[in-house]
Amino acid sequence: MLHSIYQSQLSVKKAIILSALLPLSFSMQAETLKVASWNIAWLGSHQYNIRVESDYRELARYAKKLNADIIALQEVENAEYARIVFGDDYDYYFSTKDWVQRVGVAVRKSKGYSVQASEYKALDVGRVRYGMDVTLTKGSKEIRLLAVHLKSGCFEKKLDSVSVDSMKNASKREKQIKTACIKLSKQLKPLEKWIDQRASQGIPYIILGDFNRRFSKDIALNHSEKSGLWQAIDDEDNEDLWTPTLNRNSDCWGGYYKDYIDHIVLGPKAKKRYIDNSFNQLVFDQKYTKNLANSLSDHCPISIELDL
Repeated sequence: MLHSIYQSQLSVKKAIILSALLPLSFSMQAETLKVASWNIAWLGSHQYNIRVESDYRELARYAKKLNADIIALQEVENAEYARIVFGDDYDYYFSTKDWVQRVGVAVRKSKGYSVQASEYKALDVGRVRYGMDVTLTKGSKEIRLLAVHLKSGCFEKKLDSVSVDSMKNASKREKQIKTACIKLSKQLKPLEKWIDQRASQGIPYIILGDFNRRFSKDIALNHSEKSGLWQAIDDEDNEDLWTPTLNRNSDCWGGYYKDYIDHIVLGPKAKKRYIDNSFNQLVFDQKYTKNLANSLSDHCPISIELDL
């Protein structure tokens, strides 16, 4: 009889211990996080946004198909416009730059992450866009993101000071390109600084968005560390970066835009959590026309999945 009572009490204690450990073991289980980037051209109050109600419905259809947990947004004015496309299932964090082409980040509410978001104003080297610096935490999990939209117009030219200074400056077009390269070259320092700081902290980090730079051309042209954007940010050890867009062509609008300028760049610890072959570009169903590119976007969303 005493033996039976002892066995019963032991079983109860085991059950209590197991029930106490269950939430801990559950919280330590890995989960998949889908991270995306999408430049939705001129999604705001600017006159260039000529979309009608049916266009917004179409954008919302693609947003649902994208089905990402974290989305870096470019050329979106604010949360009000983002919500038209992505709905109320996300919290939105946007820069306050006085320009409709703002950078933002959408975070799916149901994922349960605590979010700290701040503007990275150091990227504004003169009438260009801020970045958004976002830290996601849940229990012991933590990942840091920098969403960017860098200066447009210097897609593959050398960025070192000697090369930029010697660029032609006679025509209006030449002046625009030179100005773009000057500003993009100035954005390298704050971009590198952010990466250096994250690398020293030893946490997973990602830089994503519209870099307005063809990394594949940086490599093909064998640019130096001072003349190529990719070479400038990709160092060794904790700054040994990787992106799935390096060695492939874009299929956006049937390959009309062949070279990727949108990238999701992973630090080494984030790379270890990358799910193999999870990179995806969500291409639009329709054939390219200028009007369609204006009503949807000239950029197709890209995404990866992480095992956190």
